[in-house]
Amino acid sequence: MGSALPPYPVAIIGGGASGAMVAYHLLRLRPDLVADQVAIIEPRAQLGAGLAYGTQDPQHRINVPASRMSLDTSVPGDFRAWLDLDALSATDPDAFLPSGDLYPSRAQFGRYVAARLAPEITSGRLRHIRAEALDITRDRLWRIALSDGPPILAERLVIALTHPAPALPVPLRTLAHDRRVIANPWRDDALSRIGVQDRVAIIGTGLTMADVVASLTARGHHGPIVAFSRRGLRPRAHAAEASALSELLPIAPAPTARGLLRHVRQALRDHADLSWHEVIDAVRRQGLVLWSALSLPERRRLIRHLRPFWDVHRFRIAPQIDAILTQRLAEKTLNLRAARLASAEISEDGVRLRIQPRDGTKLGEPSFPLVVDHVINTTGPDHAGIVAHIPVLRSLAAQGALAPDPTGLGLHTSLDHHALSDGHKVDSVLIAGPLSRGTFGELMGLPEVTENAQSVARHLAALLSPATQRLPDEVRS
Repeated sequence: MGSALPPYPVAIIGGGASGAMVAYHLLRLRPDLVADQVAIIEPRAQLGAGLAYGTQDPQHRINVPASRMSLDTSVPGDFRAWLDLDALSATDPDAFLPSGDLYPSRAQFGRYVAARLAPEITSGRLRHIRAEALDITRDRLWRIALSDGPPILAERLVIALTHPAPALPVPLRTLAHDRRVIANPWRDDALSRIGVQDRVAIIGTGLTMADVVASLTARGHHGPIVAFSRRGLRPRAHAAEASALSELLPIAPAPTARGLLRHVRQALRDHADLSWHEVIDAVRRQGLVLWSALSLPERRRLIRHLRPFWDVHRFRIAPQIDAILTQRLAEKTLNLRAARLASAEISEDGVRLRIQPRDGTKLGEPSFPLVVDHVINTTGPDHAGIVAHIPVLRSLAAQGALAPDPTGLGLHTSLDHHALSDGHKVDSVLIAGPLSRGTFGELMGLPEVTENAQSVARHLAALLSPATQRLPDEVRS
C-alpha cells in the first residue's frame, strides 16, 4: 500500500465515552507514545460526549450519583471532584438532593471526560480527527477513508462507535418520513414540533421514554401521553440509601436462563432484610461469570424472556426523573401499557394506531384504536442491526474483519477484546464499549464501560511495540 502518509500505530473509530476512555488509559499506560501515535476519529467537536453524554438537554441527567462516576476506576470520585459545585448550584440547583447525592446533566460528564483528555490533545500525543470514517480497507495496513480530509493509515483499529439509532417498528416503517413519526428521539430537534397539549404515543417504556417525558414536561407539555412496550415495565428508582453490601452477596452461576432466575430469586429470599437493589447489583458485579456459564441458546433465551425485567431493575433513573414520571402518572397525563403496536396509518385527525394489549387475544381483550398527534420511537439502540446499518462496519464485515454477535448484542468479540469473524480472532481489530456486550453480558452502565475501556487499553498497550517516530509507509516497508 505505497503511500506518503505516515501510519498511526492505533486509530480509534469513535470518540464517545468508550473511545475517549481507551485513548486516555492507553496514553497513561504508554508514556513512550509521543506525538501522532494515537488517532481518534470522531466528527463531534468534543471527545467523550458521544450519544449518551452529548445531549444538551438539562433534563437528561446521569442515572447514578456523581460520586460513582469516573473515567478511572482507581479514582472513583473523580467526576464529582472535578465539578464546580458553586457554579452548578447556581445553574442547576435541582441536581442536588437532600441526601447529598448529586445528579447533574449528562452533558456535564461529557465535559469532564473532554477536560481530562485535553492535555493529551494539546501535547499532540492524541490526534483528534474531526471526521466520520466512511470506509476501511486493508492491504498491509488499514486505510481509513474519511468524510473530510485525506485518508489515513493505521496498524491497529479500535472500534468504539456510539449506540446505533433505534429500529423503527414494522407498522411504522411506511410512515417513517412523516414529520409526526419521530423515529430517532436522540436528535437534537426531535421534540421541537410537539405542542404543549399534543397527544403523544411513545413506543418503549425504558430510560429513553423517561428522558422524553422529562423533556416534554420541562417544555410545558401537559397533554396525554400513552407509553407502551411488550411488558409495560417502568424504570425503577434508586434505593433510598446506598450500600456496598452487594459486593458480599455471591450469586451462583447456572447453565440455563431458568436456573439463573431461580438463583436470583433464592438470593432475594435469603436476603429479604436487604433492598432488592443490593441483589441486582450483586448480579451486575458478577455479570461476566454468570453470563459465561450460559450456552448461546440460553443467552438468547435470557435476552428474549428476562431482559425487560433486568433492564428496568438494573438501569435505574435519577430521582428527579422518577419524580416527574410519578407526578404525571398521578395526574393521569401519562399512561403506561403492556401492549404492542398492531398497525399505524395517517388520518385527518393525526396518526391512527391500533394497540394490542399483552395477552389480549388469549384473554379475549380486543385491540383498540389510539389517535395521536405524534409517535415517538424509544425502543432502544438497534445493536442487532448495527453491521447492516453502519457503512464502515459493513465494509469491515465484508472483508472478514468483524461479524455481528450471535446474540444480537453488537459485534462478536473475544474475551481479550479482539473482533471475531467465523470464529477466528482478528489480531489488528479490537472492539471497545457496549458493542462487545454479547461477550461480557453487562456492558451498558458507566462503571462497566470504564472497566472495559481500561481492559482494552491494557491489552492494546501490551500489543504495541516500543514507540518510534512515525515514518512514511514506504520508509517502513
